[in-house]
Amino acid sequence: MSALRLDHVNVVVLDIQRSLAFYQGCLGMLPIMDRVLEGAWFERLTGMTKARARCVILQSPGGGCRIELLQYLGRDSRSLADNQLPATPGLRHFALRVDAIEPIAAAVLQRFGMAVEVIEVPADIVRGGKRMAYLRDPDGAIVELSQYAEAEPAFCG
Repeated sequence: MSALRLDHVNVVVLDIQRSLAFYQGCLGMLPIMDRVLEGAWFERLTGMTKARARCVILQSPGGGCRIELLQYLGRDSRSLADNQLPATPGLRHFALRVDAIEPIAAAVLQRFGMAVEVIEVPADIVRGGKRMAYLRDPDGAIVELSQYAEAEPAFCG
């Protein structure tokens, strides 16, 4: 069996321009693809007839993390957006490892008026120290910012 690596995280959004302002403007991610997905292959993949979506893939500077923003065209996804609580079963958040949380928190406050609370993780959970914050993208997806004191975090069992 081959080793698994995370390829990308997908976030379905209601307004891709608003989401790009967040992911590019606040997190500094760069677009590496921007196109409309459609056709028989996409309909089979999604199980939806006439499925069309604008897809923008963003990458962190220098590589590493990739996020796929997908805005379905011609469909109203707002009725699906009520599953937003961190404790709701299923995928609740994704974490981005950052060198410093403060510049991102300042950008989020300036551009979106959202205050970001930075939390110190207890030393008996992550040796060496970790600072983290939860924030929400414009459609409510929870994004965790993780700042470790050491290059390789040591989790305490």
